[in-house]
Amino acid sequence: MNAALRARSLRRAYFRFALALAPAAGVVWLAWNGYALGAALLFCTVLTTMMIGTLVPRCALFGRMIKQLPQAGNEVLLTIDDGPHPQHTPAILDLLDQHGIKALFFLIGERAAQHPQLVRDISARGHEIGNHTQTHPAGTFWMLGPVRLWREIAGCQEALTALCPEHPPRFFRPPAGHHNLFTALFANALGLKMMLWSARGFDGVLTDVPAITQRISRRLEAGAIVLIHEGTPVAVEVAQSVTALLEGSGLKCIPPASLALRDDEVVVERRAAP
Repeated sequence: MNAALRARSLRRAYFRFALALAPAAGVVWLAWNGYALGAALLFCTVLTTMMIGTLVPRCALFGRMIKQLPQAGNEVLLTIDDGPHPQHTPAILDLLDQHGIKALFFLIGERAAQHPQLVRDISARGHEIGNHTQTHPAGTFWMLGPVRLWREIAGCQEALTALCPEHPPRFFRPPAGHHNLFTALFANALGLKMMLWSARGFDGVLTDVPAITQRISRRLEAGAIVLIHEGTPVAVEVAQSVTALLEGSGLKCIPPASLALRDDEVVVERRAAP
């Protein structure tokens, strides 16, 4: 990855970090001058704001993101996280072919390196690949510092671009949707738009396929971005159920290649997060 781009992005990240720490001076000043309650209130306000912006997946406090499709019409988008998977990816690709659906696969860089042909198969069959970090540190991604965070996003971008140079990733999805001060900054520097979702069934943690499908169904409407996963005990069953749901919904599942989003369309919200 371009060293100058990395250095410039890290400088901007550390500057942003310094700005985020500025209220600490106010907390110290208030405490030093005997305003303990004011110091506590300022500290709690800043901390709460930072935690909401970091841990609430669809909160756009720290940067622009796509939450739903901006286009008018009867369109939805299917996205599939955490691949490639040696058993699930081929089965899901066959399912998508049967239903005539094109999806956006958010892939993990190190898994892509282990299964390069699967990545090429995804692209060759008309689907799009997206950046889902190099190692998928779901539990710690929100707390990563600038250097490690850059490695996660830029490393995945480099790995996937090397495998599919004609169709490099255009979209980035953080693990579990968590992001911090630096995530959107680095994604934008790499030419990526951050994409979340509007309809999910929590299939990363649940195994009841009907319940998962029902959760997605409740949020399935025009403009929805649907999220399912590979690598779970019920991945293929969920894919079967959700593709059937999409086919019978009367909605049009658009190919990701048709997405051409301007910067002013990136933050899209129509109703409360699921």
